Amino acid sequence: TMSSFGKREKRQAHFVDGNYAALVQRVTSVMAIADELKNEDIIHEEKYAEIRAEQTSQGKMRKLFEALNAGGHRVKNDFYYALRNHEPYLFRDLGTVHTN
Repeated sequence: TMSSFGKREKRQAHFVDGNYAALVQRVTSVMAIADELKNEDIIHEEKYAEIRAEQTSQGKMRKLFEALNAGGHRVKNDFYYALRNHEPYLFRDLGTVHTN
């Protein structure tokens, strides 16, 4: 059986994937989130530079998602917590839409 951590991790990754479009459109503190993930060595310098180079927050989020998809559940999990820290209102908004 999957550990409760594994289940939670999967649910959080599902939250991130399921809200892709809303996250791309609505996350405004992309660099704050990217900074946090870079400091924890979750995203590499190269991907971080690509995120920074994008002109719009939507572009930055799309680049950030490339890193999340490459990293799988664990990386999405870390993003989930960073999002909750930096965008609590958006996080709550999205959380109430997807209850399952």
